Amino acid sequence: MIHIDHLNVSLNDKSILKNIDLTVKQGTYFGLIGPNGSGKTTLLKTIARLIPSDAGQIQIAGNDLSAYKPKVMAQYLSYVPQDTTIDFNFNVKDIVMMGRHAHGRFLNKNTTDETIVREAMEATDTWRFARHSILNLSGGQRQLVFIAKAIAQDTPLILLDEPIAALDVYYQMHILKLLKSLTEQGKTVVIVLHDLNLAARFCETLVLLREGEVEAYGAVEQVLTKETLKETYHINADIREDKRIQALQVTPL
Repeated sequence: MIHIDHLNVSLNDKSILKNIDLTVKQGTYFGLIGPNGSGKTTLLKTIARLIPSDAGQIQIAGNDLSAYKPKVMAQYLSYVPQDTTIDFNFNVKDIVMMGRHAHGRFLNKNTTDETIVREAMEATDTWRFARHSILNLSGGQRQLVFIAKAIAQDTPLILLDEPIAALDVYYQMHILKLLKSLTEQGKTVVIVLHDLNLAARFCETLVLLREGEVEAYGAVEQVLTKETLKETYHINADIREDKRIQALQVTPL
């Protein structure tokens, strides 16, 4: 679904990403982890074509990123930003319905759009405030709304930048399980996470960024090692398998 070759990105004359090489297979739950300032958000925004690259190539579904017209791009890729602040007084359902614009139907929505939007909102538990103003929601509720919008956009690739940061434990688990169900339907999820245990529990593949470079890349057990965590996060950690959830657990010491 995504192939990145020798990607370099600079912002304000500062090098942020350096020689990034990655491949994300279709249907993968792919996690981006790393310390603050390591380039995770920049990488996600570059894939979403919100930031230009200096050099290198990004391919989506076998085609170069630059080959896609904006509307076609929106049919392949949806993006949930880290900051969900909005200044316009839309109601929640209208925000989610904007996801259908990629398919040429927002003002001319039909019953199919209505069904898709309602299902996305019910899946994210946002239908209960469908008629509320987006301005009256908490940060966590706004995150849920923007996740619903991305799901309603119905793209094969979903990019999410710390989508559970403002959510309580219940909704963190709910959303991560929901995204897992989407990968089981063939969709590809690329997600930025800070919680290493949640990344280990839900993601199939991880890339660990450090100062704009790939420190480790591969299966969870290949990336989350004592050595890489010591080198990248400067922590000593105990790493063990929790057989109850069949996932690695990281305990900083």
